[in-house]
Amino acid sequence: MIVVCCFAGSGCYYDSEEELYGTGCDTTNVTYSVTINTIINNYGCLTCHSGPTSISGFSLQGYTNLKAKVDDHRLLGAINHENGFAAMPQGIPKMNQCDINKVKAWVDAGAPNN
Repeated sequence: MIVVCCFAGSGCYYDSEEELYGTGCDTTNVTYSVTINTIINNYGCLTCHSGPTSISGFSLQGYTNLKAKVDDHRLLGAINHENGFAAMPQGIPKMNQCDINKVKAWVDAGAPNN
């Protein structure tokens, strides 16, 4: 019985998110208008980072504002929870790795306004 339980438990182990969900993270065709904007909205980033009187001191609302945080290298540092950056989103768990990969792919492509 113990041997059966050990093998049954090992069947629940996954080496990667891809194995767990059955599909990989698609970082092709990442666009600002659909992919990045959706990620920003889904994580509630605009709750603190919108409008001219943003409680955070800066806005991520709209392409120009978000691109400014890409250009000053703060966006990826914050969402990756790197040392020296304020971990974002604040007060909730880190973004899932697939969403971080999508943001990175967009940034690596030059953060186009597409």
